[in-house]
Amino acid sequence: MRAFLRVGGLGGARLLCVLLCAIALVAGCSRGPGVDALRDELRQGLDAQFEDGLFSIRQFVRRGSAPAGSEGLFVYYDAELEFMRDYALTAWRGLNLGTLAFVLGATESGIEGFKAKGNAKGETLIVRGRLLLEKDDTTDEWVRVVRGRAAEASVREPAVQDLRGSGPDALLQSVRDQVATAPAARVDARNTHDAVIVRELRGALTRIDLAVASLDGKATFGSGPRPGTYFTFGTMLSRFAAKTDTPVFAYESAGSVENGRRLQDRSLDFGLLQSDIAEMLYVGSAEERIFPNRDLRSVASLWPEAIHLVTLEGTGIDTVADLRGRRIAVGARGSGTRVNAVTIGLAAGFEAEEMPRIEELGLIAGIEALERGEVEALFVSEAIPSPALQVLAARRSDLHFLSLDPSFVEDQSEKELVYYPHTVAARTYPGQEEPFQTLAFACTLMTHRDVPDERIEGLLGLLVDRVDELAALYFRAAFVSEETMRLGIAVPLHPAAQRFYEARTVATE
Repeated sequence: MRAFLRVGGLGGARLLCVLLCAIALVAGCSRGPGVDALRDELRQGLDAQFEDGLFSIRQFVRRGSAPAGSEGLFVYYDAELEFMRDYALTAWRGLNLGTLAFVLGATESGIEGFKAKGNAKGETLIVRGRLLLEKDDTTDEWVRVVRGRAAEASVREPAVQDLRGSGPDALLQSVRDQVATAPAARVDARNTHDAVIVRELRGALTRIDLAVASLDGKATFGSGPRPGTYFTFGTMLSRFAAKTDTPVFAYESAGSVENGRRLQDRSLDFGLLQSDIAEMLYVGSAEERIFPNRDLRSVASLWPEAIHLVTLEGTGIDTVADLRGRRIAVGARGSGTRVNAVTIGLAAGFEAEEMPRIEELGLIAGIEALERGEVEALFVSEAIPSPALQVLAARRSDLHFLSLDPSFVEDQSEKELVYYPHTVAARTYPGQEEPFQTLAFACTLMTHRDVPDERIEGLLGLLVDRVDELAALYFRAAFVSEETMRLGIAVPLHPAAQRFYEARTVATE
C-alpha cells in the first residue's frame, strides 16, 4: 500500500479514499435490523405519529446505511404506501404532507403520488426516506429515534468562505457568504459593533440585489426569513420560473410587514403577506404607526397559516395571561409574527407594568434564545407544520404548545374577515399529544397597482396551470387551487387578477 501511494501520489491517495469509503458503505449496509424489522418500525411510526391505519406498506426496499454519530445509524429506504381510505394531504385543516414527511424521514420532494385534491383509497405514494436508529441499552436491539438531539435536522448554512477572486461579482459573493453565515446575535448583544456591521451589510445587499434583478427584467418577489415556509416557497418559485417566460428574483425578507412596505415603495413587484397583515397595511394602523397603503393589491390566497405560541415546561406559562412580565420573542421587526404577538398582548389587557418584555428576534434567533433561557416564550406565525418548530419539537421533550383564549379567537374571527378559529391536530409536531386552539389566516400573494398586467397573468398562470410541477418541488404549492385562491382576502384584487379569475369562471361554466 505504501508503494502504491508513493507511485500514485495525490491521485493514488484520492483513489484510496474512494475505495475506503466504498468499503465503509458496503459494511454499513449490513448494519442494523433486517428489512422486516425496518418495515415494522416504519408501519408503527405511521400509526403512532401520523394516522392510525391510514397506510399499508406495499413495498419496502433497504437502500443502504451510514453512521449517525457515535451510537446511531441512518438507514435509507424506498417504500410504496397504499392509502387504506380517502385522505387529502393538502387539506387546509388536519395533518398534512409536512407532518408525514417528518414521520417518514423524507423531504417533501421525496414523496411522490400525492394529489392536490386528495388521494383515494387504493392509490399509492412512492417514498424515498431514512430512519434514524440507535441501540437500546437494555435489550441491545436497534430502535428508531424520533425525539432527542440525534433527530435534529440542520438548518444552518455552510461554513464561511474566504474572500476569493476579483471584481464586483466575486466581492459581492464573498460578502454574501460572510453575512449569510453570521451567527445570530444574542439578546444582550444585538447592539454590538459586529451586529451593526452585519445589519448594515444586509441592507446594502438587499438594495443591490433588488436593483440588479430589476435591471435584468425579473419580477422581484419578497419571501421571508430562512428556514421558514415563505423563504422555501420563494426559492423554489424563483428556480422554477427561471425556466419559463416569467423570471422571478426571490428576495429573503424579514416577513410580511417588510414585504408590504417594499411593495409600497415599489422595490418589490410581489410579496408574501399574512392576510391579516395585508389588511392592516391597506387600512393603516395607529398602534403600529403605519399609514394606509391604498396602492396594495391582492393576487391570490395560497395556503393556511396559524399563530403558534410555544414555551418550555417548567416556566409556569400555561395561558396568555401567564405572559405578564415575562420575556418573550415576537419575531423580527418587519415580520407578521411580531404584529400578531403585540395584538394578542394588547387583547390580554395587561397593565403597563405587567407588559411582557418583548424581544424582536427572527425565527432561528428566537428559538436559540428560548433554549438558552433568554426568553420564556416564543410566537411563530407560519404554515402548519412549521419546519423550524418540527425540528425543535424533535429535539426537546419539554416543548409546550399553548392554546389561545377561545373568547379572543372567537372575537377576532367575528370581527375580521381574514381570521378563522383553527384546531391544530395532535401529532402535527413530534411529541405533541394534545391538539391546541389558535387563530388562523391565509398566506396571500400581494402586489401593487402599478405592476404590469402581464406579470400578474404570468405568475398566476404558473401557480394554476403548472401547480403539479411546482408541488413536486415544494408541497405547499399543492395547497393552491382555484377554489381557495380568493379565500380570506380583504384587500382589493389587482385588475389583472380579477380578470384572470373571471375568465376561469366562465371557462368552467
